[in-house]
Amino acid sequence: MAAHERRFDPHKRALLLDPARWAKWDPPRLLAVLHLQPGETVVDLGCGPGFWTFPLAELVGPDGIVWALDVSPEMLEALLDRQPPPWVRPLRSELPRIELPDASVDAAWGAFIAHEVEPLDALMRELHRVLRPGGRVGFLDWRPDAVHEEGPPRDHRLPPGIVRQALEAAGFHILPTDWQHEDAYLIRALRPLHAP
Repeated sequence: MAAHERRFDPHKRALLLDPARWAKWDPPRLLAVLHLQPGETVVDLGCGPGFWTFPLAELVGPDGIVWALDVSPEMLEALLDRQPPPWVRPLRSELPRIELPDASVDAAWGAFIAHEVEPLDALMRELHRVLRPGGRVGFLDWRPDAVHEEGPPRDHRLPPGIVRQALEAAGFHILPTDWQHEDAYLIRALRPLHAP
């Protein structure tokens, strides 16, 4: 199956902003794992209409930058319709490609997108390229053994071990996390300051 067949349908984008979704995922609490500081640069991978983009923008503040990356013009238009702050910069790009310069980003966040990207290894190499040494990555994705039925078909989902392996193969160091959820998993990683 082609990667584009796994993508979230842009016509259903209103579902991504459902208040019940905010209550379930609590973006400020989850995004705290990135340890973002005011003035930093972060990329929101597969930003959609901005569910994670807006809380990321609050964390980095007006001296920071949030690159809101999506392949869908409809998603980026929906984001802009919500009038994000000026330090949110829309970026149309098709993952695994990230159209940003080398070592230009402090952190990257990918919520429910790892299962959509092929080849996954290429995405991790791109993240390693665009992140500065010491840069942080957070991936939130659907568990294949999730309790509830929301999310993509179970045969589209990736076990967390696959995502961890792809990160490690690209040179990332996996960080511990104690976050647990019945429907999703969270993986944190760091681009080491020095190559091994």
